Amino acid sequence: MSSVFGDSRYATLPDGRRLHYVTQGSGGPVVVFESGLGATRTEWGLVLPDLAKHTTVVAYDRAGLGRSDRDPARRDLERMVADLGHLLDHLGAGPYILAGHSLGGPIIRGYAAAHPERVAALVLIDQAAEDLDIYYARRTRAAALALQSALIVLSRLGVKTITSEVRRILRLFPADMRAEAVAEMTRTSELRATRAEFEALAEGLARLRDSTRPLPPVPVTAISGALTSTAMERRVRPDLMASHRRLVAALPHGRHVVAGKSAHMVPQDEPGLVIEEIVRLLP
Repeated sequence: MSSVFGDSRYATLPDGRRLHYVTQGSGGPVVVFESGLGATRTEWGLVLPDLAKHTTVVAYDRAGLGRSDRDPARRDLERMVADLGHLLDHLGAGPYILAGHSLGGPIIRGYAAAHPERVAALVLIDQAAEDLDIYYARRTRAAALALQSALIVLSRLGVKTITSEVRRILRLFPADMRAEAVAEMTRTSELRATRAEFEALAEGLARLRDSTRPLPPVPVTAISGALTSTAMERRVRPDLMASHRRLVAALPHGRHVVAGKSAHMVPQDEPGLVIEEIVRLLP
């Protein structure tokens, strides 16, 4: 099946599961994108075409999302890091520029710390910050899980629910990209995979927070959204930006960039900024 997001391909993992990915462009280093919680290759639709004019770009669907096979194992951070590693093994020796949005940030950091020789640079785009209490609050987690469960039930009953923020983002996409994204994100299987990622999120972030394994001495750029679109973001945004600044300040080649026209969804609201920061890292 073709994809408007790039050439559609599959990587077969050691356990037989297949991860779907798309690729555009040519040359290297190859840039591999890691999406946020419950998101797929479609998250990068406004970034891929223009960045592909400079190098090879790859975006993929994590297990159970998009066109990738579901994973019967617990979807904790370590499992997602391992899947990313298998995809990179399939793509070649590297080293790679890894770019991750939201949950994608901790995933690519986990991989880079374990395999420093495979990574040329990291771009963390409004990444989830494991040192924020919000990710561990029981009441917040319970409310999110209840909402996700309700969406799954509605989907099984044939009710397709898309939040106002997602609708806003989708309006930024060309019609063909929007249609392909909507067809996937409203499926029950997609919602279940998203819930599986969220269920294991807090424990994975806690292990990352307590880890002493350093990042490799490569360029690391953290991009922070400056705006807020919800009450929760208004409470969390100052601490999130401070976390991003602390992370890169402690690194030998760290860089902090503020996305002044974006809240959390920087890849859609300011794709040009994401492209600019990645192009800076190309040889």
